[in-house]
Amino acid sequence: MSRYRVSADIGGTFTDIVFYDVETGRFKAGKTLSTPQNLSDAIIRGIDEEIEDYSQIEYFVHGNTAGLNAVLQRRGAKVALITTKGFHDLYELGRGNRTDLYNMRYHKPKPLIQLNDVFEVEERIMADGSIETPLDQGSVIQAAKAILEGGYDSVAVCLLNSYRNNVHEIQLREIIAPLLPGKAISLSCVIAREWREYERMSTVIMNAYIAPIVRDYLAILENRMHSKSFEENVYVMHSGGGVITSNAAREVPIQAMLSGPVGGAIGNDALGKLTGYQNLVGVDMGGTSYDVSLVVNGRPDVSTETHFEGFPILTPMINIFTIGAGGGSIAWVQNGGLRVGPISAGADPGPACYGNGGKKPTITDANVVLGHIAPDGFLGGRMSLDKEAARRAVKTVADELGLSIEETAEGICKIADAKMAGAIRQITVRKGLDPRTFVLVAYGGAGPMQACSTADELGIKTILVPEMPGTFSAWGMHQSDIRQDAVRTITAVIEDMAPSQMQDAFLEMKAEVSENLLSQDIDPSQIEFLFSADMRYHGQDSTINVALESGPINEESLRLLRQSFDARHLSIHGHNNPTEKVDLVNLRLTGLGKLARADKTKYTEKVSVLPMPRKKDQVIFHGKEYETRFYEREKLHYGNELDGPLVVEELTTTTVVPPEFHVRVDEYLNLVITKNEDVC
Repeated sequence: MSRYRVSADIGGTFTDIVFYDVETGRFKAGKTLSTPQNLSDAIIRGIDEEIEDYSQIEYFVHGNTAGLNAVLQRRGAKVALITTKGFHDLYELGRGNRTDLYNMRYHKPKPLIQLNDVFEVEERIMADGSIETPLDQGSVIQAAKAILEGGYDSVAVCLLNSYRNNVHEIQLREIIAPLLPGKAISLSCVIAREWREYERMSTVIMNAYIAPIVRDYLAILENRMHSKSFEENVYVMHSGGGVITSNAAREVPIQAMLSGPVGGAIGNDALGKLTGYQNLVGVDMGGTSYDVSLVVNGRPDVSTETHFEGFPILTPMINIFTIGAGGGSIAWVQNGGLRVGPISAGADPGPACYGNGGKKPTITDANVVLGHIAPDGFLGGRMSLDKEAARRAVKTVADELGLSIEETAEGICKIADAKMAGAIRQITVRKGLDPRTFVLVAYGGAGPMQACSTADELGIKTILVPEMPGTFSAWGMHQSDIRQDAVRTITAVIEDMAPSQMQDAFLEMKAEVSENLLSQDIDPSQIEFLFSADMRYHGQDSTINVALESGPINEESLRLLRQSFDARHLSIHGHNNPTEKVDLVNLRLTGLGKLARADKTKYTEKVSVLPMPRKKDQVIFHGKEYETRFYEREKLHYGNELDGPLVVEELTTTTVVPPEFHVRVDEYLNLVITKNEDVC
């Protein structure tokens, strides 16, 4: 009987399923329409198409979008907040900074809870962790009764300075849990144990807002899979990379809120390790959006704080920068200038070339007009496109601009490339990183179509198009380890602190993280720890996260940490101040529980003979027509080398290679595309 490892990536239109046959070492991809009303329906239907007996599945992981959708649609739980007396308005006030400085019509986002959802209790812990006022049990019981009468679904608890001393939050939970049966209870000391009261409160409220939805969704999915004889843990992608069990996701669902796009970033990391590339920029272009993520020096780029829908979140998340630029992005004219996106034609009616009634030109239509997409080769030949409909749609814009249809189509693609290059600059140049030193990994349904021209905009010399690019995010989920994070706020000048202070904090976090990993069935021998610190020059507000080598903490460790901070500050901001004192603000520890991987097949025998192209056709590049070969991806083998212009077709995407580029197929069946050196 075959054994399988299965991953599922839930998208807005499709749910991608990737099956790994443990015995043969082969991957197989599947797609099924997503089911927004019950996300588990698409997962079960997709698995059923390949596997009848779920006892054959030895590992299952998926990107959970239940919490994300709840926030985007403002359909989360009714949340009550319990906080320290005197701080009733803290969440409502937030920060006074304007995130959109020059927008005269700027409005702060509507809070997830209102002032009448906040309940105060008598207690006070000071900034040093000492107890000034013990927790008053009577005020807690009174708050719990009001919450019960108010019909709240979830409770967020954020007491002042509980990151220093969490005893009152723990006591409060013990009191209210029996009084509020079935209610989700989120503690800030569990969700975000670090300084800054508003940010910590925002994080725990967001967690409480999605907790019942995620809990119910995971319970339904688990029950359905167990009813089909699946006996293992259900894993969920962690927003910071890695995975967590469904039990851990139910406890801290905010850790998995952005788990959908994370699979692609983890896939980039795994692909880099296979190919030897240390720095990669991954671009996931679908029908509506363009998601960009980084692998820097062999590790995914993770942020310890992010903003989502206008609210700060203190939890590790892989940095993913998104713009509205996908295959369905609509081209339009404003004030005599051509614009592309962010509005999308979506799946209904979709691009004009789909023949479903769409009239507005999209990036996909422009590529059909130029010949980059063959009408008879779309989706591996399973769907025929209407080129004349695409031309009519592009003509509506061309007539406004006084250009030919072909000139307008190229203009649409160039503007899209410029927007995509700008998105990549946002997470490279703005962080002091040179995009020319990165490899561009293109995936998603439309990513490989624009990859070469986008890379050319940035001076990137190497492009990788992985095997099965349309389901690459789901493949990346197979390459993950279990992840748990811990943080402690120190706020000390590094030159004045004793190494033992840092050592004690790390030992405490190691014990906490180890306990969490062991509870998720990880053997102690399979645990790896990563250490880092949030640092800033004395007097600054913002911090920079700096990696710290593992091992005993001593004076030399602190000296090297200081040097790393100076170098990192110089890289990001273009200047540093080695003579200024440095504050150490937070210490962070990430625990990785190593899981078995679904290894990718490595081919050893090169094939020099090229397959016959499916066809040849005239395709427009740079305003000229070129005779271009169209190849089927499955017929290309390790060792094949080809010069552009050419187009590679497959079920999930189309790879467009302009005249000045060269393609070789590597030992993992990636398409490695480089620009010929003699072309300026």
